Amino acid sequence: MGRNLTLVGKRLCWSDALFYCRDHHWDLLSIRGPEDQEMVDELVAGAPFPLTRPLWVGLRRSIRGSSWFWMSGDPMDFTQWDTASHHSSPCAGVSSGEPSKWRQSSCEEHLNFICFTGPTEVVKRYFYSSTREKPTCQN
Repeated sequence: MGRNLTLVGKRLCWSDALFYCRDHHWDLLSIRGPEDQEMVDELVAGAPFPLTRPLWVGLRRSIRGSSWFWMSGDPMDFTQWDTASHHSSPCAGVSSGEPSKWRQSSCEEHLNFICFTGPTEVVKRYFYSSTREKPTCQN
């Protein structure tokens, strides 16, 4: 796979988690297929600290429309949506139970998150802008 996953013990909102991963690793995790999903399940099962439910990953919904994309620029060829997830939020994460499913969550929630190191074959990440250089979500 060529990527190292890091489960982060901090609890941040989605945008702060994105900036944290981009500053300290490469990006918020993109899940490209069943093998990646299995790695997430193994990582979560061995977590050395209590986890939030769900965990942030780099999954984002387009502002105009219902299409989802990975902030890393990886293609959206695989999905693992929780059928009970019905929110209008543009942010999503993975549940911390096994098997993990993807679910929408409020972008302002303070959750644990998963970063990955090393760019994948696609290195054109999506730009994320904010009114502040490094936004900080309020509690």
